[in-house]
Amino acid sequence: MGSRWRGEGGQHRGGRPYQEDSWALRQLADGSLLAIVADGMGGHAGGATASKLAVEAAVKAVERGGSLTDALQAANVAVGEGGKGKPELEGMGTTVVVALVKADDVQWISVGDSPFYLVSEGSPVRLNADHSMAPQIDALHARGLLTAEEAAAHPGRHTLREAVMGQPLSLIDQGSRQLGPDARLLLCSDGVHSVPDDAIAAHASQPVQELIATVLAAGVAHQDNVTVIKLEREP
Repeated sequence: MGSRWRGEGGQHRGGRPYQEDSWALRQLADGSLLAIVADGMGGHAGGATASKLAVEAAVKAVERGGSLTDALQAANVAVGEGGKGKPELEGMGTTVVVALVKADDVQWISVGDSPFYLVSEGSPVRLNADHSMAPQIDALHARGLLTAEEAAAHPGRHTLREAVMGQPLSLIDQGSRQLGPDARLLLCSDGVHSVPDDAIAAHASQPVQELIATVLAAGVAHQDNVTVIKLEREP
């Protein structure tokens, strides 16, 4: 039957006056574990609404027997429908990262820049694609067109190339992977990027609030909302 998995999640609004992240963790009837993180955008009302609608719709789709593709589509439809006729919600959207783990395998689907990490043998590997401008800006640095400092401070670095907004999606990352015995999985909002990947990996075996506390302790001005879900095998 393979391993069973357990999970825990937590979040903090950081240095922001409101929380735009949403998350969910569900044990399914077949023994698999479903985890979702969504990082909303569009101001307090819009971002919070978009992420909540996306998470709720994705969970329902999977609980009804749908695939992860169905979950993403349901989230996209929910965000689009949720903003209709509501000027205060115009332009709202959200990132979405969904993972489904069972036995020795994980499947995921994501849109946006919320990272999904595998930590194994103490090393972090980001499994999903980053749909922000950061990879393009880093490529300019690699070609010698920007200094490391210019790339890190680039004002467009966190601009999203894709988000769940109720429109057709052109950038979707989807994959699966077999997991080793010591594997831990972390679904996060991009607020965790206030600390380097090695710090994220170092906290993978600890309660999620320890990682969140480390992010907050970094003292980044206007720290973004931070949400973390950890998945690990039951002992």
